[in-house]
Amino acid sequence: MSYTAARVNGRQETTFLDSKSVSEAGDPEEQSSHGEKDSRSSASVEWRLDSNGLPLVPQPSRFKDDPLNWPSWLKWTVLLQVGFMAFLGPYNSALVNPSLVLLSKKFQVSSKIAAYSTTTAIIVGGVSPFLFAPLANYYGRRPVTLIAILITVAGSIASGKAPTFSALVGTRALSGFGFGGMMSIGTACVNDMYFLHERGKATGVYTIFVTNGAHVAALIGGFLGQAAGWQWDYYLGAISAALSFGLAVFLFPETLFSRDPIFLSTRSHERTYTQMLWDFKGNMIPGRHLHATDFLQSFRMLKYPSIFFPFWYYTWSWTFINVMPAISLATIYTHFYEMKSGSIGASLGVSLIIGTLLGEIFAGKASDYVMYRMAKRNNDIRKPEYRLYLCTLSAIFMPLGIIIFGACIGKTGFVPPLVGLSVGVFGLQIASTTLYAYISDCYKPQTPESGVLFNLSRGLSFVVGYFALPYAAEVGYFWAWFTFAAVLFAFFLPIAALMRWGERWRLRLGKPTFHRYL
Repeated sequence: MSYTAARVNGRQETTFLDSKSVSEAGDPEEQSSHGEKDSRSSASVEWRLDSNGLPLVPQPSRFKDDPLNWPSWLKWTVLLQVGFMAFLGPYNSALVNPSLVLLSKKFQVSSKIAAYSTTTAIIVGGVSPFLFAPLANYYGRRPVTLIAILITVAGSIASGKAPTFSALVGTRALSGFGFGGMMSIGTACVNDMYFLHERGKATGVYTIFVTNGAHVAALIGGFLGQAAGWQWDYYLGAISAALSFGLAVFLFPETLFSRDPIFLSTRSHERTYTQMLWDFKGNMIPGRHLHATDFLQSFRMLKYPSIFFPFWYYTWSWTFINVMPAISLATIYTHFYEMKSGSIGASLGVSLIIGTLLGEIFAGKASDYVMYRMAKRNNDIRKPEYRLYLCTLSAIFMPLGIIIFGACIGKTGFVPPLVGLSVGVFGLQIASTTLYAYISDCYKPQTPESGVLFNLSRGLSFVVGYFALPYAAEVGYFWAWFTFAAVLFAFFLPIAALMRWGERWRLRLGKPTFHRYL
């Protein structure tokens, strides 16, 4: 049996339906994502409603071990953990950045060559989720995550002990392979646990961690490297990942759960908390098989405009707003303001953290509120494209922040350019929150594959290191940064097209058939 519940006199009333009734009634998530509402189904079946009187999407099962039915404290515990794991990716790779000069002297290479160690970790961290995400869909989020954390710890310790630069590059690749796996399960867990009307807020919390990993690393890495040596930048990354492992052992139950109505109608066993932690085989979805093609499913998602356009916009947003300051600020502030690594790292970290937090304070609940208000105006249908209206602000604040930075460098004190960084990352946080929630709303069962593409976005961002400063040396910082701002604004135009035609394109292309009941 599967169930729904209706709001009657202000309370939830539970009713049970057989699998045939559920099939005939339709799925409210299908209706929301397609922008349709079946009046016949709505009249014959009462769905379980949220606090605003709209159908819960997706509909929860009757089982207490269904992550949708978990108590709020457990959902928050898991959300903060997967956020922290995602935080550790950029954090682990960026801790050593302010100390690259010290590292280059140790191995007798140039600072540019020394930066390849960081670049290697970023690239491998962007690619490894293509392996980890399919494994997590089959074996479960928990076991794959625990293995990824241990790989990260081992790679970070080995990096601190590397005897040669070649060995260091290899150990950074190992560490990147691990933290890429840690970052690959976050969006999947968010969608496992939260209803559609809650995803904006939950996704916002998650993206705060993702965005601020490198920012916090900038605050710590320079001073730590000066005081204890560059090796401790890597050791601290290992210690932080080990802390995550210790928490996950006891507080990260399996979130993978099948929503196949036929499976749920015959399911009788309800797992205990201990079983959700340690019964790895029992937590796997019966009847699922792992195929070689599963490792390429993420690329299949790129044929959908609702995935490709956000992926493309996010790639360049992350590149110009988050990565470009990280790799260029040390050079710029040393040249114009004669600042040292610790002060540069603190300036970068504080300005970006402030912008990110302000962006999330604004964007988190606003994303869900816009979705709710637009749904109430449109026959209670939540169209994913409603979230993109808020994303329009990112097309204003990100280019504006870039222009402020370029216009102020060398012409003002060191603070005004940092204001530009804060303005830009304010826009990035809005973009991150809305785009993550949008792709999840469009194709929820395929969220792991979509999340892998966003991890790849961050992995591709290393390319900015090859052209940002050389281009500025030719045309000047103002015109270089103005060009980057114009490019970023132009890449928002496909997002604007999704607001207008996204629903039509989704209906024309249909939905992916794999992972239908995740």
